[in-house]
Amino acid sequence: MRRRFEQLVDEHGPRLRQLARALLGRVDEADDVVQDTLIKLWDHLPRVEVGSELPWLLTCTRNACLDRLRGRTRARGVLLRMVGEREADTAMAEDPSEHAVAERRRRMLRDAIARLPEPARSLLILRDLQDVDVAATAATLELSENQVKVYTFRARRKLRELLEEELHEQVA
Repeated sequence: MRRRFEQLVDEHGPRLRQLARALLGRVDEADDVVQDTLIKLWDHLPRVEVGSELPWLLTCTRNACLDRLRGRTRARGVLLRMVGEREADTAMAEDPSEHAVAERRRRMLRDAIARLPEPARSLLILRDLQDVDVAATAATLELSENQVKVYTFRARRKLRELLEEELHEQVA
């Protein structure tokens, strides 16, 4: 059991942390949520079906994050502080003017994603930022695979609309 647990932590730990950071916007809270999720995994590991660990872990992490967000007293629409490791790495490699433009775009994207309602926000994070497949996303969010596809399409369309509004406001 210990070997399976360690393998799952090594394999899925970074993804869980990225999901928690994206949903919560705070590294310290994200680390707490992931630690709680891994403790829950240890306690439930004998009952977690082999092959379904990732959806189980993503569901636990997401639900813990949503519980924390509900507990916050500030207004709805928590800013995501991180869009993805790849974008941050790319921006750092650019010259200063390109870095500023990339940072402004990332900030706009984070803000637009943060304004999306659930499950649209979670769908974009899981499908587009973490490259989680449709089946695992469906199991995580307790949706059918068709719902995941349709809702993801709608979430992307809504995100595009929000970004276009933001660009239009900046130009005007």
